[in-house]
Amino acid sequence: MNILFIRSIEGRILAGITMFVGMMILVGWVAINEEARMQAFVQQHTGRSIERGAELFASLCSECHGEEGYGAGDRAPGLNNPHLFGYDPVGIQTAAVTNANRALVRLNKDMASLLEEMTDTENPPSEERQNEIVAAIAAVEERIEEQNLAIDAAVAERISILETLNTAVENDLYPLWDTVVDIEQTGDNELEVFFNSNGTRLAQVGWGGDLHGYIVTTLIHGRPGSARVYPNGTGMAAWSQTAGGPLRQDQIEDLAAYILNWDKGEAWTMEDFIAVAQYGKPLADGSLPSEPPPPPAGDNVAGILLRWELEEIVGSAVSGELLYDQEFGCTDCHRDGASAPDTIGTATRIRNERLTLPQFSGYTIEQYIIESITRPGDYVVDGYSSGLMPVNFGARMTDQQLADIVAYLLTQ
Repeated sequence: MNILFIRSIEGRILAGITMFVGMMILVGWVAINEEARMQAFVQQHTGRSIERGAELFASLCSECHGEEGYGAGDRAPGLNNPHLFGYDPVGIQTAAVTNANRALVRLNKDMASLLEEMTDTENPPSEERQNEIVAAIAAVEERIEEQNLAIDAAVAERISILETLNTAVENDLYPLWDTVVDIEQTGDNELEVFFNSNGTRLAQVGWGGDLHGYIVTTLIHGRPGSARVYPNGTGMAAWSQTAGGPLRQDQIEDLAAYILNWDKGEAWTMEDFIAVAQYGKPLADGSLPSEPPPPPAGDNVAGILLRWELEEIVGSAVSGELLYDQEFGCTDCHRDGASAPDTIGTATRIRNERLTLPQFSGYTIEQYIIESITRPGDYVVDGYSSGLMPVNFGARMTDQQLADIVAYLLTQ
């Protein structure tokens, strides 16, 4: 015990310093490489999750969604498709048109300013300044012509791209595309509005969250009403054990990881659009309107109630139940309170619980229900997550449909 490896005190100090420096270097090396190590770990974990998801998809999902995820005609939509992931096939061209139009606005203002200065009779420009203005006008005219040519080229390219999507449109890509008048005569604003509402699957269904949340929620609760939309299908079952299905939550996440792995980002092509055998259809039903539909109810609760009073709109509980259960698929989430408050007891809970809260002072039950349907993000019931309920029911329902559903819920 009294025999020391290093006898001198100086040697011991030097050894201690050396060991301390070595430990600091080691800690620093580990810290520098920790991020890369964690990234590699995450990649490995994600890769294994995707592999497990691929096995689950092949055994459980491929029969309806296709072996490669392209969907089957009138059975189930393709999941390996650019529309689901929000790829805009004419996004570059539309942006070019928008930017050119903005440039034209500025150039036309410059032109007006130059002409105003040239024709100013009270303070006429000097001869030298007139020559400068003439040269500036010529330069602006040249730039205006360049922007107009850029617009013509972008519009022509956009028309060509959209024409190549005819096969995909026949497979239900952009199901309301025929409501946009001849694309060559359509205003850019109208086209942009259409793509904002139909350019992604999430926009079509009014999903307020991200794609991962949409996929996971759909997998958990299924979509039994889809049998009415896809006549060759049987309706998507609830796959999660929490909703009576066979899969654990980690398996749900594996399936979602596999589906999300199909995303190509900006590398999607026209061939990818055409390869999809079945695109998603509107959730309410698979038909397209034969005539202009009645205006939607919107989300102005006070305005809705006023119209009902002035137009004497009265809801039918019988029709409301059909709309609630079938056309809008509300029971898919509200059944048994799995991911939203249970349908049973709705009116009672509103009267005895919700309307006792300070923020709902003066509300009627009808007013609370209308607001919950058309503006679901304004108030979220404790115990449930925000962003799960579609935010566009006010745009999808007419006043009569909304009144019918309210009448039905008042019976609960």
